[in-house]
Amino acid sequence: MKKKFIWILSLLAAALLIYSSCSKDDNNEIENLLSIEVTPSEAFFAPGTTQQFKATGTMMDGTTRDITAEVTWKSRFEDIATIDAKGLATGIKKGLTYISAINGLTLGSTPANVVASTEMERNKMIQDYLDNYIGSENPDCGWTGDATTCDPGTISSASYDKVIQRVNYFRRLCGLSDNITLKAQYNEKCQIAALMFRANNTISHYPPTTWACYDPDGDEAAGKSNIAIGFHTSAAVTAYIDDFGAHNISVGHRRWILYTKANAMGEGSTINTEALWVFDHLSQAPDGTPDWVSYPSKGYFPAPLVFDRWSFMMPGATFGSTDVTMKDANGNNVSLNVIDRYTGGGLAGDPAIVWEPSNINTSSNNDVKYTVTISNIGGNVPYNEVTYDVIIVKPVSSKMGSEIETEYERIRRENPNARVL
Repeated sequence: MKKKFIWILSLLAAALLIYSSCSKDDNNEIENLLSIEVTPSEAFFAPGTTQQFKATGTMMDGTTRDITAEVTWKSRFEDIATIDAKGLATGIKKGLTYISAINGLTLGSTPANVVASTEMERNKMIQDYLDNYIGSENPDCGWTGDATTCDPGTISSASYDKVIQRVNYFRRLCGLSDNITLKAQYNEKCQIAALMFRANNTISHYPPTTWACYDPDGDEAAGKSNIAIGFHTSAAVTAYIDDFGAHNISVGHRRWILYTKANAMGEGSTINTEALWVFDHLSQAPDGTPDWVSYPSKGYFPAPLVFDRWSFMMPGATFGSTDVTMKDANGNNVSLNVIDRYTGGGLAGDPAIVWEPSNINTSSNNDVKYTVTISNIGGNVPYNEVTYDVIIVKPVSSKMGSEIETEYERIRRENPNARVL
């Protein structure tokens, strides 16, 4: 009897050992895991469609890596959305759930909105704004140079990533290809140009050889770039899209970033100067390029990015006799002033007509629609008249809570001398 009891205890001990071993393997707990970030930061997808989620782990030493396949995925309300072991969620019905990635005692979570198909375009715009506009904020560029010794230094690799993320965000927002890259040889020259601007506390496309820290490579970049003072990295990109100032009525900086033939760019920054190389373009626009590009673009558009100057660009167009009209959602005419009719020529982006409308509502908590009509378009173009709606949306999400002041907005508020050229 005693031997039988010992035998039973041995079996129980072995089973417990096997169970403990299997549990540890199944849990696959990651050593030194500090936190988990789940992206997209707030997803929107329709019933019957799928959304891939990604888990990024931050380790105790500050490094990060993709741990999507190493976590346990959970949906708080599985009647709204389910999620499989690989992080692929499926919408079941309209509603809000939370998607969580769990490893050991560490958890990351994000809202997931299952919405009607008609809401997808609006919510996709909001998600893109949060992930790729707010997600490209860069208050510290990590500049290592010194203007007193004419050392151009470098900026952080993250800063380069943020710049091109924001460039491609604006292009995608306007329906253009979003595969622009930065070239190292342009970056190096732009970095020297940014140093020259800081050393002389001004910007110029034609810097004289008498400038402090003058360098021919920086001179070349100054002439082939959008340039700014008071801004750096991604905030400068927004400044170029805004294109404020009496000398920028043709929105040339915006047109360069939104050029249908754009190929590659370059980036250089100090803590308060920037050069964005834009003189690299394709011989023809890639397949899928829209016939025309507007800013603000047609459809749902984030209210914080609606600037004073609106523009319409069309390759091959002439706008000498073109009329622009706008109506609000009630059919009332919107007062506007056409300020430029750029017809192109040389390496200067696509032809454009630019106007400033009055009393545009960007502060409403409700969506605000304006209908734009561009008529009597001249030139060798597919359309002589185009009508489109711009629906202005305040992009506040359940995760964001309320609007936040962006780095660009802060600079414009605090530094009235900031400018682009």
